[in-house]
Amino acid sequence: MKRTGWVFGAVAVAGVVALVAPAVGQGKAEAGSLSWSRSRGGAAVTAYGFGAVDGGSSVTRWFRLGSSSATNSGKLAIRLTGSSAFSITSDHCSGKSIGQNLSCWISVAYAPIGVGSPDSATLRATGKQVAAARLDLSGCRAGALCHRVYWANLWGGEVNSVSAGGGTVTTLATGQYNTYSVAVDAARVYWAPWGGTPNNTGVGTVRAVPIGGGSVTTLASGVGRPFSVAVDDTRVYWANYGSTNLDGTVNDIPLGGGSVETLAGNQHAPAAVAVDGGHVYWMNVGNGPDDGSVNEVPLGGGSVTALASNQDEPSSMAVHGGHVYWLNLYPGTVNEVPADGGPVTTLASGQDSPQWVAVDGSFVYWTSGGTVKKVPLAGGKVTTLASGQDTPYALAVDDAYVYWTTIGDGQANGTGTVKAVPIDGGSVRTLATGQNGPFSLAVGP
Repeated sequence: MKRTGWVFGAVAVAGVVALVAPAVGQGKAEAGSLSWSRSRGGAAVTAYGFGAVDGGSSVTRWFRLGSSSATNSGKLAIRLTGSSAFSITSDHCSGKSIGQNLSCWISVAYAPIGVGSPDSATLRATGKQVAAARLDLSGCRAGALCHRVYWANLWGGEVNSVSAGGGTVTTLATGQYNTYSVAVDAARVYWAPWGGTPNNTGVGTVRAVPIGGGSVTTLASGVGRPFSVAVDDTRVYWANYGSTNLDGTVNDIPLGGGSVETLAGNQHAPAAVAVDGGHVYWMNVGNGPDDGSVNEVPLGGGSVTALASNQDEPSSMAVHGGHVYWLNLYPGTVNEVPADGGPVTTLASGQDSPQWVAVDGSFVYWTSGGTVKKVPLAGGKVTTLASGQDTPYALAVDDAYVYWTTIGDGQANGTGTVKAVPIDGGSVRTLATGQNGPFSLAVGP
């Protein structure tokens, strides 16, 4: 008989190391309106996060201004307001007039000037014949409490965020029941709920909302039982657990929506997915002890490669620096394998039902029993960062802190929390309480 444990997660986040998975306010522009995007033909964005930038450094991003109007916009005016840390470095839009087949580009630089609160600014474009476009920008200096933490409540159905420094919890979406994973990019939060009510499963969707809040976009529907979601610069990826032994799939869809592509079929209960610049990775839970596997397929599809077989109920996975890391639930191991194949290395053993893994440039982090732990990437001494936690589960990491959720007694009674501790150890901070099943976590702008 298959042993059961808590559900599974993966993290892959571009620009921040974590096990998601950084959220674009995307969707079709209103009739007769201007809109910002990151690429020609790309989906509209209403918010963009530059993330954490080293002091004394500058990061520049290009934004495309388009119009959905059948007539010309009239002469455009561009205005940037807010923190002086942001500046327009190139303006190919002011004074121009654009229509449906024309666009122009603006580049904005961000150079943090302080170490306190995150910086923010607003980029606006106006034209006499069309509705204006607004783009909310944010960024912070590396090492500050400048990120936000995102999670979904499995039973409560909310998708929430809170500042890494604590404060008021923001609810980005409601009614998103049975969500086991979230991912975030510079502009949107992504998740994949199983159904529209607490007991309605098997009719999963893939959805997104701007990081600052707004309209929820459904990117794909009828996708079965999605257990995990990840994102890169162009597409969203998810693993459909399936309903029988070999009907699981690994799929993707463009960030702005479109046709669903199946990258791998006939998978044995895929329950986590992650992505890097060349491949998509996932773990198959299998149907019992020594039946799990860790696999990869090239971006765009191709031959599936098993990086590790005969795994005993893998429970979470992360990808970083050309290596894949995962946990085996009941043997209690933390494992690594090169992304291009090779021998499996056990970095830690004897762990108490480890649930979720994350990784940065120096350490692997995981939740285990009532603890949060880490070990060097090459293996070595295991360090306990937090103990006495009430069923810690989902985990993420940035350049300064480790974040995790606790699910309490595992009931729908608001006993969940979101917490943080410095990556080098120290006092545990509570960022959110009263959560109803926070089974997922990601860190982003």
